Amino acid sequence: MKNVEVIKQIRKKVREKKYRLSLHSEKRMDKRKIHFSEVKHVISTGKIIESYTDDKPFPSYLILGHTHQRKPLYVLCALGENTVHIITVHWMDPKKWLDPETRRERKYE
Repeated sequence: MKNVEVIKQIRKKVREKKYRLSLHSEKRMDKRKIHFSEVKHVISTGKIIESYTDDKPFPSYLILGHTHQRKPLYVLCALGENTVHIITVHWMDPKKWLDPETRRERKYE
């Protein structure tokens, strides 16, 4: 399935309140001072920048969007049959990203 279709399904399920926040995502949101309204905003306006279609039990997708304050924010979610599972939420880490859409090359020692 193409990312355009996937993001539409994710947005629809979130609008219909068919989502679950993992305990991990709740802890990260609290620690990183990210309000759920910003997560919903990123899902409704952002785009999928990475797809992990082999993830189990459901394929997962990294969505990049910008908060109302224009800060890049990432939401990782898995698309289940009936539910979107929000796995984690994080800010852009300059150690891992060249810019909001480009990961740095991993250096192996």
